[in-house]
Amino acid sequence: MQLVLAVPFMLHIVATVGLVGYFSFKNGQQTVDRLADRIIDKAGDRIQDRLSAYFAIPKQINQINLDAAELGLLDLKDFDLTGHYFWKQMQVFNVGYINYANIQGEFIGVERLNNGDLLINETLKTSPSHQSVYTTDKWGNRQNLKEIVHTIQPVQQESWYADAVKAGKPVWSSIYQWRDKPEVLSISSSYPVRDRQQKLIGVIGVDLILSQISDYLHQLPVSSSEQIFIIEQNGLLVASSSSDRPFAIVDRQARRIHAADSPDPIIRQTTKFLLRKFNNLNLLEVEQHFELKITGVRQFVCIKPWKDNYGLNWLIAIVVPESDFMQDIHDNNRTTFVLCLTALLITTVLSAITSRWITMPIRRLSRASQVLAQQAAIGDFTNTDFNRQSVESIDELAVLSDSFNQMAAQLQISFTEITNKNVEIEQALVKEKELGELKSRFVSITSHEFRTPLTAILSSAELLEDYGAIWHEEKKIYHLQRIQTQVKHMTSLLNDVLVMGKAEAGKLECQPTSIDLFQWCRSLVEEIQLITKTHTIVFHSQGKAEIVQMDEKLLRHIFTNLLSNAIKYSPTATEVHFDLLWEPNQILFQVRDRGIGIPASDRQNLFDSFHRATNVGNIAGTGLGLAIVKKAVETHQGQIWFETQVGMGTKFIVAIPLVSYQLSVISEERV
Repeated sequence: MQLVLAVPFMLHIVATVGLVGYFSFKNGQQTVDRLADRIIDKAGDRIQDRLSAYFAIPKQINQINLDAAELGLLDLKDFDLTGHYFWKQMQVFNVGYINYANIQGEFIGVERLNNGDLLINETLKTSPSHQSVYTTDKWGNRQNLKEIVHTIQPVQQESWYADAVKAGKPVWSSIYQWRDKPEVLSISSSYPVRDRQQKLIGVIGVDLILSQISDYLHQLPVSSSEQIFIIEQNGLLVASSSSDRPFAIVDRQARRIHAADSPDPIIRQTTKFLLRKFNNLNLLEVEQHFELKITGVRQFVCIKPWKDNYGLNWLIAIVVPESDFMQDIHDNNRTTFVLCLTALLITTVLSAITSRWITMPIRRLSRASQVLAQQAAIGDFTNTDFNRQSVESIDELAVLSDSFNQMAAQLQISFTEITNKNVEIEQALVKEKELGELKSRFVSITSHEFRTPLTAILSSAELLEDYGAIWHEEKKIYHLQRIQTQVKHMTSLLNDVLVMGKAEAGKLECQPTSIDLFQWCRSLVEEIQLITKTHTIVFHSQGKAEIVQMDEKLLRHIFTNLLSNAIKYSPTATEVHFDLLWEPNQILFQVRDRGIGIPASDRQNLFDSFHRATNVGNIAGTGLGLAIVKKAVETHQGQIWFETQVGMGTKFIVAIPLVSYQLSVISEERV
């Protein structure tokens, strides 16, 4: 019978745990896909913005130089001055080259070496096929003639010069080799320079070296596994964030490589995928998102076309591995697995214990019935002890059966009534949606508030049951007092719920009686102080104290809650002040603390049912206390407000009008 009870229960648990784990994993995968698309899209926008800012620098330098020349601040004919001026700009801007060439083939430029040193390069019309290279000192002055380089072609034929002349406007050149250093590839922002008659006199340019662009890309990814690369519409690689160079060196000559032939597997496989999907990269005119596997790893890919008004027309690719997003999911899956396994083991043990607990009385009843049958067969009922036990067992089962039938009938009636009530409630919810929200919040908060005391009660009760016979009296009393304390806590919580229920139903009434208010307040303070060892309550009364007509129960609800809250949310060993101020037409009660204060976002809804401030942390509470306080104050035709500062404390002020007669004056001022 134990197996009959335990196996179906275990099968249900295993199925439930398995489904929870499966759906948790699938939900995690879907979350990763959505998260990856959002993150990679934002990363693409960020990278595009950073690149736009980086590529704007050469254009800004050119415009500055062009304006300086037009205003007469820069004499482009004076190569000594121009070279020194360009050197100064290279100190400010991180670019590879700033240069100028006139229509006669003369050239002046400043080059940045890999080690950061700056060289001034100059070609004069007297020797157009030779370029003089000068080292510079720390002020930008020419220092030594380092070398004279023989140039293969005149400067007018270089891409940076020829493209600007052909376009007749500012342009980006095509990617080209330097004439003096063919192992270097760069792209130049070139501006035609004209005289006042708009006649071309030369071209100024600023170069970004491809390796520098790659270095810049290397700084952009947010993780070491994220990769960025840029390709042209023809598939040639421009730059990448990987450690591999975006070009090859053959016989000391820089040779561009197609992205599909890159030694980097991510660049190579991504480009091949794009070529298979689109055949022609010119068709990529809008942003695209893909998923593909590279070396067995799932990758999320974002392709962003990047154009400007100066001729750039490139594709930016951002590739992020799934592992960047899956770490939290894997951790969650492991946690889910451990929790499911733990729940399964606990449930297995509990099901075995439960089935044994259920079957033992039935087994005893079965054995008793067999013995009774044997005794009936032989007509021997002399075993009186056993007969008494058997009869008791049968009587208990009979009572259990009768009780079950009564319970079933009562449940049938109750279920019918509950069903009818639910129909009414569901109809009412159509008009008042807040009722459902209050129920949900009530169940959540009260279940949380009941869980701790119930756990404590159950723990102490089980310990008393198991060890009560061997424990000393002090230990028994400790656990009994623990149970009493938790029962009082639950009773208080239930009282709050009942009072709130009366208030919501409009049944909370004010039933005034004659009260010596000063003495009543002092007694309340002493009562609360007895159970509060960590705080000091300071009571102060000012004005002519009177015996007034007020509802003592409502007053207790008001000030027990306010004082308890002041103690609960104040640091240990601080004072809580309770002030009673008598005025001609009303009485003011003030409760002040030096606690955590109330954030501005919570102040408007502070007196709503179940509302708790966002800064209370793990401090226990239901959110009913202040709602009850407000209802009780309003029932007394009074008002309540507060003054607070986060981290400094809170003061609640309750004003209750003196509408009843005053019986006697007790004192002018009491402390």
